[in-house]
Amino acid sequence: MLAQLAAVHESIEARGGAVIGIAPATSYQAEHLMNTSIPFRLYVDEGQLLRDRIGIGKQSLSRYLFNVPAWWRYTKALARNHRQGRITGHYSNLPGICVVDAQGVVTWAHRGSGLGDYPSLAVVMAELDSSMM
Repeated sequence: MLAQLAAVHESIEARGGAVIGIAPATSYQAEHLMNTSIPFRLYVDEGQLLRDRIGIGKQSLSRYLFNVPAWWRYTKALARNHRQGRITGHYSNLPGICVVDAQGVVTWAHRGSGLGDYPSLAVVMAELDSSMM
């Protein structure tokens, strides 16, 4: 999803928005991505305070191991030669995407149910457009 957002970040900025990324751990990965491929700021939330505040949640070990859709997405990514970087943090970290208005209020949030569970970019852009009206 970071690569997709990188591809449209200028369009988001032209709408008056901004893109930031937040990861659960390791600032060296954020720095590497910003230096090589991501044109927006990435922040680290080591204590998962933002995750808890937004309510993204965690998954159990059994949900992680038996999440067939997540493993299917991972397998398809491997088939396309997209490799997962070293996983940091904990298996319980779930993905999420939020649209936040100028006052800092979350106007829309997608809370992933497993690894790689992100909404389509079209959905994110539509939610951004509707929040900016």
